[in-house]
Amino acid sequence: MDDITAKNLLISQEDCDELVATMEGSYQQALDGRSFSISSKIDGDYVYVKTTLANRDQSFYYPVEARIAFQEEEVEPKEGAFLLIDYINSYFEEFLMEEEENLFLPIDWTVHRYEAVSFEIKGQILNLQVEAMADKILREYPL
Repeated sequence: MDDITAKNLLISQEDCDELVATMEGSYQQALDGRSFSISSKIDGDYVYVKTTLANRDQSFYYPVEARIAFQEEEVEPKEGAFLLIDYINSYFEEFLMEEEENLFLPIDWTVHRYEAVSFEIKGQILNLQVEAMADKILREYPL
């Protein structure tokens, strides 16, 4: 989902920025220097949404990805994207505010239902800073 082009962008950058500002305002006391980013796209029969919570040095990097087969679920692509963002927002509410960051998503696509619509979601907390250091060491000292 990193290569988002203008033709498959579902939600404008302005709308994504507004959604991010709303989420950051709602969870301000729990962010601890982290911030959100949101992107969406349509690819084939699926709408994809990615909401990432990360700190500046990316030692905490938590991308939550969701996808919905919009034709199969009979939803408009943009409606599907907003439904996924709404679900991810409710997940982060539990993750940040209620579960003290002990509520985790599966790392592989798993089917969920929300508002009578089926979709798939996954997420994994990463430390990209450590991964970059490990990659550098492996490049310098190949096996």
